[in-house]
Amino acid sequence: MRYEHDSLGELALPDEAYYGINTERGRRNFAVSGISIGHYPIFIQVLAKIKKATAITNAEIDGLATPIMKAICQACDEIISSKIRAEQFPVDMIQGGGCISTHMNVNEVIANRANELITGEKGYDFVHPNNHVNMGQSTNDVLPTALKLTTHFYLLNLINSLSVLEDILTDKVAEFADVVKLSRTCLQDAVPITLGQEFSAYLALVRRSIRQLEFQADMCLDVPIGATAVGTSLGVRPGYLDKIYGNLSKVMGVTVRRDENFFDGLQNGDFFVQLSGTVKAIATGLSKMATDLRILSSGNRSGMKELILPAVQAGSSIMPAKINPSYPELINQVAYLVCGNDLTITMAVEGIELDLNIWDSIISKSLFESLEVMTRSITLFAHNCVKGIQANREECAEQAENTLSLALVVSMVFGYEVGVKVAKHAHKSGLSIKNACIDLGVLTPEMANDLLDTYMLTDAKRSGEIVNQMAQKQKDKVRDIIKSITPEARHLIFEVMTRMTWADAQITAEESMVLEVTAEALQLDAKVVKKLSAKAQASVATLHTWTTDLMSLPTRERELAYICGAWLSEVDDEVAGAELVLLEELRAGLLISEARAFELKRKVHQIHAHKAELVPQWESSPWWEEFERVLVQGLEIIGNK
Repeated sequence: MRYEHDSLGELALPDEAYYGINTERGRRNFAVSGISIGHYPIFIQVLAKIKKATAITNAEIDGLATPIMKAICQACDEIISSKIRAEQFPVDMIQGGGCISTHMNVNEVIANRANELITGEKGYDFVHPNNHVNMGQSTNDVLPTALKLTTHFYLLNLINSLSVLEDILTDKVAEFADVVKLSRTCLQDAVPITLGQEFSAYLALVRRSIRQLEFQADMCLDVPIGATAVGTSLGVRPGYLDKIYGNLSKVMGVTVRRDENFFDGLQNGDFFVQLSGTVKAIATGLSKMATDLRILSSGNRSGMKELILPAVQAGSSIMPAKINPSYPELINQVAYLVCGNDLTITMAVEGIELDLNIWDSIISKSLFESLEVMTRSITLFAHNCVKGIQANREECAEQAENTLSLALVVSMVFGYEVGVKVAKHAHKSGLSIKNACIDLGVLTPEMANDLLDTYMLTDAKRSGEIVNQMAQKQKDKVRDIIKSITPEARHLIFEVMTRMTWADAQITAEESMVLEVTAEALQLDAKVVKKLSAKAQASVATLHTWTTDLMSLPTRERELAYICGAWLSEVDDEVAGAELVLLEELRAGLLISEARAFELKRKVHQIHAHKAELVPQWESSPWWEEFERVLVQGLEIIGNK
């Protein structure tokens, strides 16, 4: 044992210890976390490099004798090479006193070893921890500098691990490019997607994360060394600031830059909040990916069963053959740890007071832990899990084929109601949407194969072209059906619609919209529309007077005109008395019996009821947009007497 004295008394130190009394007091005072500064070798190496660079600088400006500088540099090199081992740095990462214990631990180890190199014995006879090793420095500028530079190297390690994951995900995106599967939103079945597309989102996250970390790693190279206690540089010799950054850059192997504002560098910690936020965002993004892998590989009989994860260990102490998603679960827990450390860093930065951030110890511990754990876990996750993921192609294909969400494509071509009808039939009958369309006669087998090819539907360009082609064919088909109605009948229908909207002697914006949609659906020329509108409006008050010769039209077309009038009388849920009078007058003029009129109105009501049953009110299109469909359905009604 050897003994050292200070103003507080005497302490015994182990003979093999290079640290001194300040370190020992710090070790005893702050033994709380069980994690010493020696646990983070990069941190200790960076501190040693700072001490080496400052010794060289002080020697160059004639502040430090060359033999002492050389001994300090050799001691620093032994720390950097780990010849001086981690147990020589026993103070706890969490400590009070603004990191004095950490700083003096390094100063004392270097001083004792440098003195030993010169005299053969530990002690401070030739090299003193404060006078020589700490010359021109303060804990207040050394520790923030060490924190940022250590973080720089940890970020490079994290970037390397993310790059490994990036390469593996790039391969997986290509491998899974043709694996069609079912996407899910709100944990419910959605539309087809490829597994490659799904994995491309993970890849994009990783690539974006690398870019963000590269930027912040570079920001870590702006440091406040030379600021000394509060930013005024009091305590450094002339020429020190001119040389320290060049020497520090040589020793570190990276270009270190001077903080633009030393006071800012010592007082504010917003950079660490931003950096920690980025690390947290990456951790939570990877955790989301890990959760996806757990869900998609769930099973193996009753889960989603889309992915097969590599088996890395037994999944149960009691259930044979059970395999757990161990590495995704690891990533989830790492994210929880990182989120907790992020909150700690945030509160520590918020708690900075006046001219110095005294919370570097807890910021360092939290940040180093997050970066180190993420670096290790991501590398393990990439190699031992993601690289070996297999797609259950058969299961993926079956689920994609059987999703009811493919009714979306049907609705894009035939309208929402047809899509809902197909979906309900598929669900009730246990059919795929493709087979339900064929079963209902909505699509021929050939059309169904073209429109509902799940792989095609994952390609926006191809699917858009096919859907648009079919939708246009359907639209042309409907227009041809309507065009088959004689011009005289279409004129009458427009007149009926016009007089019904003017039945109460006024017209609303909605009713005006109805007439525009009606004219377009009936394929009427603008001049004809203007002429018919004027005549119909003028004859509103004159019952039994129609501009069209009612009796010259076939029964089929007279009934179609009556159906259109009946539809308009109830479609807006406001059946006016004047509309009923006009409808009855129209019935009589068209020589439609009361029984037949009742039957036609019942059919119209069924159209409304069927739509209400299929389509919730909040999903329904505006009622005036339905007229084209009503014409086609009206023709079906009178065609099935």
